[in-house]
Amino acid sequence: MTRQTGFSKCVMRNGLVVLLLASAAMIQGEGFTKSDFEKLSAIVGSWKMQRSGGNMYETWRRVSPVEFSGISYKIENGDTIKLETVRLYLSNRRVIYAPVAFGQNDEKEVLFDLKSIEGKKFIFENPKHDFPQRIGYAFLPADSLHAYIEGTIDSKPRHIDYKYSKLR
Repeated sequence: MTRQTGFSKCVMRNGLVVLLLASAAMIQGEGFTKSDFEKLSAIVGSWKMQRSGGNMYETWRRVSPVEFSGISYKIENGDTIKLETVRLYLSNRRVIYAPVAFGQNDEKEVLFDLKSIEGKKFIFENPKHDFPQRIGYAFLPADSLHAYIEGTIDSKPRHIDYKYSKLR
């Protein structure tokens, strides 16, 4: 067994501290900022998609500086049918899209992480979810919202578009 000198212990300890600090700095450099999250504020308001079977709506509001809350519903034959509620929030440099679909997933949140921002386009992913695995939102132009869900079902690709107009 070899004895470490005080000097070698100090070098090892300091080396470990430097390695830990470097790792922490790299982790902090990843993810999204409050400024990135703020780009999603375009979602606030009420949105309508006209369909032959009845109109669909999304209504969003700001709950706090780091959270939006939304509800999706449709009106068919004069009845309002809730489809899902959504929390969209910033936590530990992650932007999370957390829907609760009525009648699905034991009505528990399913978490989708924001993976990319390209201008006014936002893509959220959860590769472990059955369907969808991706959710996209694009605000082009400002009074339009193009949302979509996509992924695979039974190994077959599936993509569904939702094109909304902002209500005044």
